Order: sequence, then C-alpha cells, then structure tokens
Amino acid sequence: MSDVIEQLNKEITIDGLRWVSRWRVNNGKSDSYVVPFVTTHPVNIVYHGEHEFKYGQYGIHLGQQDTLTFLGNEEQVILAKFIDCRASSPTFRKYLEFEITPSSAKTLIIPPGVAHTFHNLENIFTLNSYTLFLPDIDTLSRADLNWSPGNDVINIPEDISPDDVPGYRPMTEEAADIVYHRIGEFQHDNLKKHKFQHSETREFTLEDGSKVNLRIREKLADEEALALPESAITGVAFREIPSVKTGKHSCIVPLTRKSPMYIVEHGNEHYDFDSYGLHLGQEDHLTFLGKTDHSITLKLVDMREGSDTQFIEEEITFTPYPNVELIIPCGVAHALINMAGVITVNRPVIYLSDEKEYIPGHDVIDWPIKNRNYLSYRINSREADTDYYAFLVARQQELVRETPTHNTPKSVVVFDERSGKHVKVLLKEKV
Repeated sequence: MSDVIEQLNKEITIDGLRWVSRWRVNNGKSDSYVVPFVTTHPVNIVYHGEHEFKYGQYGIHLGQQDTLTFLGNEEQVILAKFIDCRASSPTFRKYLEFEITPSSAKTLIIPPGVAHTFHNLENIFTLNSYTLFLPDIDTLSRADLNWSPGNDVINIPEDISPDDVPGYRPMTEEAADIVYHRIGEFQHDNLKKHKFQHSETREFTLEDGSKVNLRIREKLADEEALALPESAITGVAFREIPSVKTGKHSCIVPLTRKSPMYIVEHGNEHYDFDSYGLHLGQEDHLTFLGKTDHSITLKLVDMREGSDTQFIEEEITFTPYPNVELIIPCGVAHALINMAGVITVNRPVIYLSDEKEYIPGHDVIDWPIKNRNYLSYRINSREADTDYYAFLVARQQELVRETPTHNTPKSVVVFDERSGKHVKVLLKEKV
C-alpha cells in the first residue's frame, strides 16, 4: 500500500495536501479488516445520505486539519476539488482536482487554509479524525481577529476563479489534549438541544471596507424520535447519538468518548459471525454504517455471573443508522448475521479487573453459537479513566508502526482435564 500512496502523492501539487497509509489487520476474509483509530480525541462520522450528494461550495478551515478516511463501495468514484487559499503558501491559489475511491487503507490530510469540496458522496461515510490549531499570541492580540473555534468554516462559491481567492492566514499552534476533551464534553452535553442545521459562513465586506464573517444557519423542524429496538437483557440498549444535520438526509455524528476507536469492515460478500463474541472488560458501543434498508440480525446470550437475566437468549433484527449506537455490556455474548456491506464503528468503554488489568486483543472469548452449555463469567468492574485510555493509545501507536504479522486472533474456551477447569486458548493465524 505504501507504493500506492507514494504514487498518489506524486500527483498532488498543493503543499501539505497528501495521502497517508492506515494500518489495518485482516479479519479472516480477503476483504474484511479491523482498522484502529489511535486517539482519545473526538472523531466525526460524516454521513452523506443515499441520494445524489455534492456540497456545491468550497469549505475552508483556518483552525482545523481534516483527516478524512472515505468508506463505502470501492468502485464508487468521488470527485475532489481543492484551492490553496493560504497567503503565505508556496502553492497559493493553486487549483487541483482528482478522483478518490473509498478505502480504509488510506487517509487524506487537508491542511488548514486549503479549500475543498467533493462530488458523488452518496452512500459514502467519511471518518474525520481531525487536528485542531489555535492562534499564536501575536495573532490572538490583533484587533481585527474575527476567528473563533466555533466559527472556523469559511464557504466560498464552487465556481470561483482561483485568482479571485483572498489570502487567508491559518492558525498555527496545535491544540493540547484538554482542548479536544473540552470540545467533546461540550458536544456531548449540548448537541441534544441543538435545533439548527450545520451552519455556512460567508465573508462580507462592510461599507467602511472592513470584512466580517457571518454565520448563516437554518432552524430545524421538530422530528419524531427514531423507533429503536428494545432488549430483554439488562444493559443491552440501542441509543441515539447527538448529531448535527447538514441536509435533509445527511449529518455529522461526533464520537466523543475518550477511548481508542476502531472499525471493522465485513467485506461485500456473505458475512455471518460463526461464533458469539464475549468481552470481560469491554463494553461495546457499536455504530453500524450501511444502507438503511439493510437488515441485520443480532443474537445475544447473557453470560454474566450474577446477572438477573443470566443465560437469557435473544434475537433482534434492526437496520443501520449512523447516529445510533448499540450498547453491549461486558459478559453479554453477541453475534451478528448478514453483515456483508456493513462497517461497524466501536468506541468502547473499558473496564479493569480488581488488579487494574486489561489486555487489549486478549479480552474476547469466541463461543460456538451451537454450544448452549453456557458458562458464567465474572466481568471487570472498574471503569478506566482518561489516563488509562492515554496509556492504551501509546501502546497502540507502537503497534501500528509495525507490519501486521497475524490476522485478528480467535479465543476459544476448552476444558483442561489436567486442572479440571475451563481455560481460554488464543489462536493466531499468520498473515
């Protein structure tokens, strides 16, 4: 993949605009992958709907570097257009367009100050694991500064000539972790009350010649709440995630939990889980990306020691929504049927054992669906804090520097006659 990225970047002539490879590991099928997003910062799911979609204008961030991973049918062609609007850039006013095909193996980096727009985004999901920048001290003290983090997008017409683009000066100081976490907390607390469509920002010249950015936003009509499935198993729930509408059928869904995130692509051919998955220290928060008429079957068994719904079996049918998450508590075994063409996004809550232990990658038990001789498991009970999530991110950053040597592991429970106990065995298949 690195050779492909190198070739793609040779064709890009705007300074700082580039593709980077994304680490991923095979998930047992040729077109199925697990792809980690190694961060404690918010990540946005950008959903464009299933009807013809194009922005119709350029967007420019002055304090945000977009980091875009396009997910969807790999044969779909997206048209991308860019203008370098940075007054001090060596490629100032350079125009560029190229075609993109979705893939979880590559991510597009768009620096602050580079105008961008896309066509043919219907049925495409974009994950934006953005980087934030703030003004330096000199810029912050200027009387004519009209930029703010909440007013960071400038929109210009798509038919504008690059020669007519005014020069902008993007922010330069990379934000600290606390900025991301505060933004995540604000979004979590306030988006539920947000009654406006995602705003557009235009630059206007006043009679005295000064320029101001005005934010234009449309008030949303009240909508009926989604009818979500309910579960008989304690703690299992479908829950709507607060989001921002960008159109009638499109939206931005901020995932604000501080735990590391990963996605699972299930490929385009038939995909059913061949066993239940069971975590002792991970509460899954799954968002399903796929067509809204796609039917998924969820099979559940509660295998928690002491649960009031212990060993209850359940089957639920549902359809994907990018702004709905499925919560599966630790100790509840789960399997998904009819997952071809569906991508799951998981930003879990991690729980530690009494010894404050949790081993990523070893926290799953694969239980055969046909084996109804269920065992009960004691689950972890100490919720991890931000420091632990930062520790996990550091470990994962080391991991993704290396080429994957094995497919995702499979963990099975077997009876050890020597000890007279059931033990877990981890099976790893070499790439």
